[in-house]
Formats: sequence, structure tokens, C-alpha cells
Amino acid sequence: MFLLRIACLAWALLSIATSTLYGSQSLSLPSLAELENMVEQGPEVLSSMAALARDEHIEHLVRQRSGPKFFAGISYGYSDEPESETAEERISYNKVTARAGVSFPILGTWTKEKIEILQSELRTLEGRILAERTREMNLISLRKAYMVLWGEGQKRRLLSDFLKSREATEALLSKRVREGFLLEADRLEFLSVYDVALRDVAASSRMETQALQVIRLATGQSWQVTEEVPFPTLPGWDYKKRRPLGVAHLTNVRYNNRVLDIYGRILEITKKIDRDGTVEFGATAGRDFPGTSGAGVSIRLTVEEPFASLRAKKDEARLAAQADLERHRAEELKGRLRLEGELEDALSLLEYGSRSVQAGIAKVQASTEAVRVHHLRYDRIGGDAFEKLEESRYAHLRAALELVDAQILVLQAASELVRFFPEGEVQRGCPLSMLGLDKPLASLPNSPVAMISSPEQDVQTSTILTPSRKNTSVYVWNAAPFLKSETRHRELKKLQQAGFCRILLSFDGQEIRSFSTNNSRLSLMAFLEQATYMGIQVDLLLGDPTWILPEHRMELVQLIRFFAPFPFKGVHVDLEPDSLPGAASKRSELALELLQTLKVVRDNTDLPLSLSVHPRYLEGELGEIMGRGLVALSMEDVAVMFYSTNVDMVTDRFGALLKKYPDLPLLLAQSVESILSPRESYATLGRDILWSRIAYYNGVFQEENYRGVVVQAWKDYEEMVR
Repeated sequence: MFLLRIACLAWALLSIATSTLYGSQSLSLPSLAELENMVEQGPEVLSSMAALARDEHIEHLVRQRSGPKFFAGISYGYSDEPESETAEERISYNKVTARAGVSFPILGTWTKEKIEILQSELRTLEGRILAERTREMNLISLRKAYMVLWGEGQKRRLLSDFLKSREATEALLSKRVREGFLLEADRLEFLSVYDVALRDVAASSRMETQALQVIRLATGQSWQVTEEVPFPTLPGWDYKKRRPLGVAHLTNVRYNNRVLDIYGRILEITKKIDRDGTVEFGATAGRDFPGTSGAGVSIRLTVEEPFASLRAKKDEARLAAQADLERHRAEELKGRLRLEGELEDALSLLEYGSRSVQAGIAKVQASTEAVRVHHLRYDRIGGDAFEKLEESRYAHLRAALELVDAQILVLQAASELVRFFPEGEVQRGCPLSMLGLDKPLASLPNSPVAMISSPEQDVQTSTILTPSRKNTSVYVWNAAPFLKSETRHRELKKLQQAGFCRILLSFDGQEIRSFSTNNSRLSLMAFLEQATYMGIQVDLLLGDPTWILPEHRMELVQLIRFFAPFPFKGVHVDLEPDSLPGAASKRSELALELLQTLKVVRDNTDLPLSLSVHPRYLEGELGEIMGRGLVALSMEDVAVMFYSTNVDMVTDRFGALLKKYPDLPLLLAQSVESILSPRESYATLGRDILWSRIAYYNGVFQEENYRGVVVQAWKDYEEMVR
């Protein structure tokens, strides 16, 4: 029973430790930038920091123990002795003596104390090197593991798409065997590629598990991959424009001179350290019972040295210190040469990886064309063309997987290389994008497998494609779900699946203030980077009608400047003059002020500028003012808010504006707001009706200045019925 209780207690302690290390529940994996900020909390880093703290305390303790020392003591004695040599009488008395003073180390004793101080300083320095090196290596391992997670996700998508055709392929091959056109052995060989693909899925899952474990250990959190891993980025990555710093700034090299200096100082003072010595200054006081009290002072010099040391011709301690210095000089040279080799290896690996990606691109393009050709042949002649199609499809899959592996190699080489570059000079970026190697993967078809269909249509698989909805934008007034790492990808995916390729994104005051903190800035950067990777354009949406007025105009300018470091694709202002008090009586004046505000914005940003405006400001006399001014400002586009479900009215009035302003790019704004009536909003009509109308407008407006439709707004769209 005792052993059982011990076992239960041990298990409980282990559970607590595990819970403390990884957290009580699994967490959704955030972006790489957010993970990098958590490396300081990794158990290995925390352990090395604790060890450093211990070494610092020991160093302080050694310093406290060195130098002059206070001593004190008290003694008691009893004597019973003859009064004299010849007398028979005896004298008995008690004696109490107290002694105190200061002892000073000299000679070898003082030297050894100084050496001990230097050695403790050296241990602290080595502990600091270890802590920084541990963080540096964990950061590299974290980045490399994240690259693996991204790459394995891409590979599993490719494999999953390939495996979807297994049932249809098996049916067709069996039919060919029954008809005598294919041997059973050949059928089994063709089907074996699906088992290989399943093996690859399992291997990919294992790689993902291993990579995830590295990230968990590096951050001290129990992460789980719950959604597609975003396109990885690295800090300050622009390999083509920057040059490596070399190795002088790296941890080991930076501290090495200090380490060698300490060893040199140890060598300098290491002379005859076996010759111990102390000088004591003390005072004594005593009293005999019976008797009187007395006192005195003393000075004592003590020197000790072993006989062997006296006779020795060599100072072995000094020679040992000299050897220590030479050893660390050699280790410094070895370490510096190793780091320089790592830099050269990382550069060559990046070059090799880039060439591998380029070769992979060519191979994927060739295999894609082969699939297309064999599919066309099969559609026309059937027969054994199907076997050729199968071979080309599998070759395409392997080429795509090899391309992903090459991209992982590039990303990992960049993860190793980034430590040799200066920090903070360039914003985060993706090495694949910087090197121009990301687009081929993004351009791969959703499935590396061509659709299988027989000329006789007896066996077929279908692929459901979302209709093309190009040039469709949406206003987003609630940014919170896109900024949170746990919901960011899901929200972007919903936007993508809905068919929106551009969002006009607004922030509230609290969110804007939070961007002054590092974590919030990283969250926004991660969102913008992921949106770009997914092919979604994000424009900064700013909307407050008071900014039209001169006295409030600089508030808008300050916001523009505040958001300048973030990689938005454009600036969109929604400044509705009619929202200002008394606007109806001074619309012409407000139109001129609005143009002046837009001119100020144009002068303070290099980003494309766009505007939302009520149609009345482009029609009639107001149109003569606004139209000329907007054309002169070279607007990216102007969203005209025709909030109406009357197709004929929208077609007539918006079509007239397209013809009136051929040099002004125009967007048609449509509403799905639930607060508006069915005459103004599609909220109650449903998504299908909305998209059918958008398709109609995209077909009827053929003018070159037509830029598509923008929907007001995303939150209302999500709540719409289909």
C-alpha cells in the first residue's frame, strides 16, 4: 500500500508539472510572429535563466567571502598548580579570555581569493552566454518547425485532393479488366499509388506532430493546429537588398573577448598561489577568578608553503592558467570559424533551395501540361489513354510534393540565415515572396488531379467550383475577429469562400490605441500578411464626417501617418457630408471641403486612395464640382452608394455616371443592412438574389472605368439567409 501511495503521488506531481508546462488545455496555433514573442517562456530558456540567476547569486556570495575577515572568540580555563617549584601549597583559579580582531589575506591566500572571484565572474558570463544561446537556438528551431507545419499542410492538401479520385479510378480500372483491356496485375499496380499516397499522409502527420512538439517546447504552450497554417514570414527579411552582418554580433562571438580577458587576468595574478599568508590585528581581554582583569593587543603574521613548492623549479599553477588561456583562444577560433562556416552554408543552402524550387516549378508546369494533354486524349479516344492519364496525374502529384519540399528547404535556410542579418531594417516578409518563389505554389490547381470522366459517362467524378466573383469588395466595420489569432484564418476563409477579394477594414478607437503595443501591432501585421497570401486585398477604411471640416482635417492626417508602417494596399475614406449638421443647405461648400480633405490625404500617403460617396454628389451641379475634382486627384476608385434593389433604376443612374466620368473608376455600392427596407437592402432577399444581381451588373456594365461591386457590410452579410 505504501508503494502504491508513492506511485499515485508521483503521478499527481507529474500531471501538475505537465499542466504547468503546457497549460491546462490545448490552444490554437497563432502566427509565427506571435510565437516568436513566446520563446522567452520556453522551459529550456526559463531553465537557463534560472541557472544564470543562481550563478549571479554565487558570484555575489564569493565576493562577500573575500577580503578582510572579522574574528572573535572566548575561552575559559581552570588551573590547579603548585605555588612554586618547592612549595607544597597549591593555587586554584579560573580564567576567562576574550579575543577579537581583523584578519587580512596576503600572498597566495589573497591571490586565490581574487582568482575565485574571477572564476565566479566567468561562470556567470558563461551562464549568460548559455541563456542567450539557448534562446537564439530555440528561436531558430521554432521558425524551422513552423516552416515544416506550413509545408506539411500544403502537402496534405495535395494528397487529400489526389485521394478523392480513388473510388472513381478503381471503378474504371475494374471495368477495363472485365473487358479484357487491362491485366489484373496492372490494375493492382495502378491502385498501389493510392496506398503510397496514404503512407505519405501518415508521414506528413508524423512530421507535423514532431514540428508541433518543437514549438511546444520552445514556447511552453500546448498548441494544436486547428486550421491552415498561415504563410510564414520572417523579421526584416529582404535578402536581395540586404547583406549579412557576419558573425561578430552573435552571442558566442560578442562575449568571447570578455571571456578571454578574464582568463588573461587570472593568468596575470597566478603566481606562487601555494604560499598562503594572513595578517591579524587583534585585541584580548581576560580575567582571573580570583584575580583581576587585563587586556592587550596583538599582531600576527602567518606564512605557509608546502616543502615541495619551495623546491619546485616551475610554477605549475601559472602554467595551468597559461594552458587554460591558450585552450580558450583555440576554442574561440574554432567557434568563430564554425559560425562563419554556418553563414556560408546557409547562403549556399538558400541558393540550392531556390534552384530546387525553380526546377520544381518547371517540373510542375510540365506535369500539369501532361495531365491536360492526356485528359484531352482520353476524352476523345478513351481506351488505354486512361492509363496514361493516371500515370500523368501521379507524376503531377509527386512533382507538386517535391516543389513543396523545396520550398520548405528555402524557408528553413532563411530561418537559419536571418540571424546573420541586421534586425529592424525591413518589415517582416516571406522569403518565398521576396525571392519570387511563392506564386507557382499559389497557382497550382486546387487539385493536382484532373477530373476523371469516361467518354461513355458511365463513371465520373464531379468538382463543384464556386462561380467567379471578381472585383467584389465588402465593408468590414468590426475588425476584432480578424485580429485574434484563433479566429483570423477562419474569418478570412469565410470571406474568401463568400467571393470577396477586397475588404475595406475599419477600426474603433480602442483598437487604434492598442496598436501602440507590440503584440497588437504583430497581430495586425499577421492578419495583413495572411490576407495577402490568400489573395484578399485589405484597404484601410477611415470614416468620420467631421474630418471634412478644416479644424478636424489633421486628425485624419495623423491617423494616416499612424497606419503608414502597416502594409495596407490602399486608403478608403467614407466621409459623408450629409451626416454633418445643416448639410442640406451647404452641399456645394461641403463638396469643396471634401475635395480639399482628399487632397491633404493624397499629400500624406503613397497608397492608392478611394472614396465612398452618395450618388447626388456626382449628379447635377454637385457632380460638376465633385467629378472634376475627383478626376484631378487620380482616385483608385469611387464607391457610389446606390442603396436600392430596383435594378432598372440602378442600371440607368449608375450607367449614366460611368459614361459621364470615363476617367473616374467607379464601384457600385449595394447594401445588405438589416436596418434598411427591402427597397434599399438585400438583407431579406438573401445571398442568392444578391449574387445574381451582382452577376447581372458585372455583365451589363462593360465600361472600362467599371470596377465592380462593394457590399455594405460584412456583418450583415453573414446574417443573411441564402
